[in-house]
Amino acid sequence: MNRFYRKPKPETMKKNRETARQQFPDEMKWLKENVAKLSQYKHKFLIDMYQYLITGGRKITPKMATAIRTSIEKCKKDPRYDETLQIEAKEKLQPILAKINIVKAMAEAKDDYSVDFIIDVERYVRDKYRITKKQMAGLNKVYKRLSDNLFEGDENE
Repeated sequence: MNRFYRKPKPETMKKNRETARQQFPDEMKWLKENVAKLSQYKHKFLIDMYQYLITGGRKITPKMATAIRTSIEKCKKDPRYDETLQIEAKEKLQPILAKINIVKAMAEAKDDYSVDFIIDVERYVRDKYRITKKQMAGLNKVYKRLSDNLFEGDENE
């Protein structure tokens, strides 16, 4: 902390806690239920805001309040924090994971240098429940390179 920072008085902290309980009951409940997931995925902003709401160590400004609410709404739509969305996302990702495994098997069979990249993409997909366009383009590029190499041995014979 800053050396000029003055800790709030206990009365002020108590008042901040009371106003937080009145203004943010639903948000505090959701944050309390998902603290472990927030810390697992390193969502520092919401962890800090939850700490301010619980301890009353800082007054919650209107701008902070809107940021807390929008951040919680985003998290509610994220499969990492919602079990039902997680199941749906896993079902949608099964074909993509199957394709990743095919490319990975081809790369391992040829002892290709792109195996680490494919493993990283697979880990990302399993953790985040999505795949980016650049990752998909990279996988397609690897697949084309490996599938083109399938016929190189036949030309020499």
